[in-house]
Order: sequence, then C-alpha cells, then structure tokens
Amino acid sequence: MPEPLSRPRDWAAGTVQAQLDRDTTFVPFGKGALFVPSMTNPLDEPPVSVWHGGDKVGEGTTGKRIVLLPGTYTVHIGSGTEEQRFRTQVSVRELFTTVLPVTWSGIAVHVVDEQLSSVRQSYEIIRVDNREYYGIGFGSNEQAGEPVTTWVLRPGLYKIVRVGESYRARRDFVTVRLLPAHLSHVLLVVSADTGEFKGGGEVPGDEVFQPHAGALWSVLVLGGDLSLNARQNVPGSTDAALGKAYAARAFTDGRVSAEIFGNPLVLQLQIEEGQYKAPGQPLQKSQDRMDLDVLYVYRLTPWLGPYLRGSGETNLLPSYRTFNYASSDGSTGTPRNVRIESATGDLVREATNVNRLRLSKSFGFTSVKEGLGLNVRVFKAIFGETSVRLGFGARHRITNGLLEQASPEYADPLRYTLVPSSSQYGLEATVVAVARITRWVLINVEADSLLPSDELENAVLELEGTLAIKLTSYVSLNYVARFLRDRSLSKDDRLEQDVLLRFSFELL
Repeated sequence: MPEPLSRPRDWAAGTVQAQLDRDTTFVPFGKGALFVPSMTNPLDEPPVSVWHGGDKVGEGTTGKRIVLLPGTYTVHIGSGTEEQRFRTQVSVRELFTTVLPVTWSGIAVHVVDEQLSSVRQSYEIIRVDNREYYGIGFGSNEQAGEPVTTWVLRPGLYKIVRVGESYRARRDFVTVRLLPAHLSHVLLVVSADTGEFKGGGEVPGDEVFQPHAGALWSVLVLGGDLSLNARQNVPGSTDAALGKAYAARAFTDGRVSAEIFGNPLVLQLQIEEGQYKAPGQPLQKSQDRMDLDVLYVYRLTPWLGPYLRGSGETNLLPSYRTFNYASSDGSTGTPRNVRIESATGDLVREATNVNRLRLSKSFGFTSVKEGLGLNVRVFKAIFGETSVRLGFGARHRITNGLLEQASPEYADPLRYTLVPSSSQYGLEATVVAVARITRWVLINVEADSLLPSDELENAVLELEGTLAIKLTSYVSLNYVARFLRDRSLSKDDRLEQDVLLRFSFELL
C-alpha cells in the first residue's frame, strides 16, 4: 500500500504533498506528468531523465512535474555515471501525476574544520559491498550561501575517503549507512592545513549549517603579521613614506551571515592597524583601515542570480607627517614651509616652520560603494572557481580634509592639495577568482571596475591579489598586491605591495 503523500519526512524539501502543492507546472489535455520527490533543493540533486525504449523523451529535476504523453517509461535517477544511475519503470496516465515512490537515499556531506567553519576540502565516495567508486565531492562555503551537493544513492554502507585513498584506507575515512527514503547529513571534520580527516559521521540536520529564516552564523579571527612594504602614489602618504619599510600589524576579521528569503546576507568587517619604521625616519602609521562589506545574492540556480552589495572603507586614526625629528640612528629632520591649496589651485592656508602636518583626520578618507546586477558563477572545480558580477554601481569618495603632496620634496614651500570629494555612477563589473594549488598554496584575485556614464576616461579600476603559503595552522606567508586607478582621487595610479608573515587565531 503506498505511503500517504503528507507523511512527515526528514527532508529539507518537506513532504511529498507540500512539494506537489508548490509546483505550478501545467499538465494539458492529452498528457500526464511524472513527479520525482526531492529531499533537498532540486537544483542541488542529480537531474532526472525519462526514457522510452532507447530514446530519451524527457528530462527535468526532482521536485517538479515532467509532462509526458500517456505510456510506460523508464526513469533514470541517481549520482555517478549513467551506468550507476538506477532505473525504475513507471506508467503515466492522462491528466494524472504519477509520483515515483522514494526507494533511494540522500546524503549531504558538510566539510568543516575544527572551528566548524566551512572548508573547500575534497573527498571521494565508495560503496562498501562492491567497492564501487561514485565520484569526487568537495566542501562549499555554506556560510556564504553556497549550496551543498546532495548525493542520491542506493541504500547501503558507504565509505567517504580522502581524495587519492583507496577502499582499503585505514585512516582518513568515514563510513555511513544510508537508509531508504532517508536524508543523511554527514559532518566531515578536516584539517584546513593538511587535509587530514579529524573525525566525522552522521549528525542530526540541526547540527549542521542549515540556512533558515532568522538564522545567524558568525566567525571572528584575531591576528597580526610582520611585513616588508613598498609604497607608490598612496593618497595620504608622504614621499618619506615611500620605498621599503619594515612593519608590524594587528588585525581583526569578522563575518556574520543571516538568512533572508532562502539565501544568506553576508556581512564582513575587517579592521587592521599597524606601525612601521623606515631607515632614517621615526615610527609612523603604516596600516589604518576599517572595511565593512555587505553582499546578498539571490540564487535562481546554483550558478546564476541577482546580487545587491554595499561597502565602506575608512581610516580610524589621523595621519601626520613629522618634519622635525631626531631618529635613534642619528638622522634628523627640519621644519618646513607649507602651502595648502584647493583642487583648483587657490590658496587655502600657508604656514612657516611647520614641525608636523596632519595629512588626514580620523575618517579622513571614506570610500563607499553600492551595486546591483547579476552574479554568474562561470567556473567551479576542486582546484578553483570564478564568479563574475555585472550591473549598475556607484562610488563615493568622501575626503574630509585629505591632503596629497603636489610638489617635489625639495620645493619651498612644500605644496599640498586638498583632495575633493566625488561621486561616480555607471556600469560595474567584478571578477572574483580563487585557485587552490595543493593544500599549501592559495591564490585569490578580485578585480573591480566602474565605467562612469559621463566621462569614460575616468573609469575606476581596483585590483587586489593575494598569494598565501600556509606554513602551519596559525602561520602563513602572504604576498598582497593592491592597485587603484581613480582619477577623481589622484592623477597617479596607486600601488601597494606587502610581504606578510601572518599569525592568526580563530576565536569563534
């Protein structure tokens, strides 16, 4: 006797009846429909194909009616190769929906580190009784809304192993027994540094990150680093600050994710402060940045959906240039005559024998961005992924008394220009790419551009790239390069390069 369609299930997709009620597919006269229930999001499960004899006559997803002519068909469903997918015969009647009884099992593997943060670590699934290999899976950034693949398999005992390991693996493996019509959530705990399995097994669905309305997830990282820096054309810096220097820095990274309309809103806060000592110069501020980013992507499919984003970046502390100083290495500085002009060259003020000049106030340079458009994931694999965002954007530069040096260092008086505030609107394009070269090397690249609607020669281009070499679980060697071309801010291109020995510890 068939089970009631309204029977409660442990599926994220709900009961079969609830799924039927949500599906609005129209079945016309002269045709019927086939319905294959979904355990999770239909787009995260393998597709369904319908065959008549040796011909494929229909294809669709779970959780949605597939309209067919009345008749007898063979349904192919499941993960793995075409030969591994199981087959079921069904009959379709005119104006009726045939619901395929669920005899298979589902498994979602959630890959995390020991702090329960998502990890993009790969794994393989092998069936135990016949040692059949089903394929490679990998973790996703669940806190940022990336979906977890649902494997659809025959009931039985399966072994999850580290990529490259065989069925006979004696370490780095987890076993799970899949039951008919049951969705199993497996928590796989790995080392983010070595890829070794630390533990794992089936857990209740409420013990893994399951996006739902009102849910919050957060992480907080504290750390610091030592660095060798090079600076060129950086607004708010002086010629004396350019060139090579040694620095120490402390930072805080925090992230909060909240579920809205089935997709997470991600808020990220970064604060970094640092001091540096250049040869023959007193100790000065090298890093001073607070950055707040908000991103929401409504995923229509796993690879496509509209986005809405906003961000703000500013400095927390004022910046100064000291002219009159005595350094421990015996070098000294002398007071200077200073002339400050507006952006149009008009005199704002003059001063003689200046010992110290404030280049920017607290919150002296604030950059605000807004954008909306379409987010496309163009590539995703174990070793890397790429996403592109295209849409309309705005950039606001609020300078609040920011000074930029406008004369050579030998000039007298030394001239500084007040950088004006500005706003730009136009088309924006962002490319975000990640490459994982072995488990020790990670490359991140983000290119962000704005094409203004009024003056195309004032196009804005921002590029940030990071090469990280993991040394231990708390220490990494990083190279960071940042490039900015923004003629509304400066006539010169801005370039920053850092070599960082980074220490970090995750608190939450």
